[in-house]
Amino acid sequence: MIVVSNTSALIGLSNIRHLGILQKLFEEIIPPAVAEEFGEKLPSWVIVRPVSDEKFVKVLSYSLGKGEAEAIALALELNVDIIILDDLKARKFAEDLGLNIIGTAGVTLLAKKRGIIKRVFPVLKELREKGFWISDAIIRRIMKSGGEEVE
Repeated sequence: MIVVSNTSALIGLSNIRHLGILQKLFEEIIPPAVAEEFGEKLPSWVIVRPVSDEKFVKVLSYSLGKGEAEAIALALELNVDIIILDDLKARKFAEDLGLNIIGTAGVTLLAKKRGIIKRVFPVLKELREKGFWISDAIIRRIMKSGGEEVE
């Protein structure tokens, strides 16, 4: 499955040493601004592809960060299956443009459903402990969808 990702999922999962989840789930493509924002050497399985429509990126950049703007433009350009976005404003833009969206928490749920991780709660808890913002409501919803006991 081909996806375009914004920076938050890469940084969040890298911070907790679970970046491999993305590799096992997707063929990952990111725009240059996301590679720059990530700030580390990218794994070899991440493909960096420039966006052709720079004017569209510029328009989106009036409301979104450069990484989010490039990710949305690239996802549309490549007609990808999914875009990974966590920022609510960026998700709204992507939804309005007809893109299928998943967030980092949703990636953990998909990883559980595919047998890559055993439970979502420890991963979500660790993400939070490392400063990744996930609301209690999202954690409860992901846990319930994953068949885990909600405490």
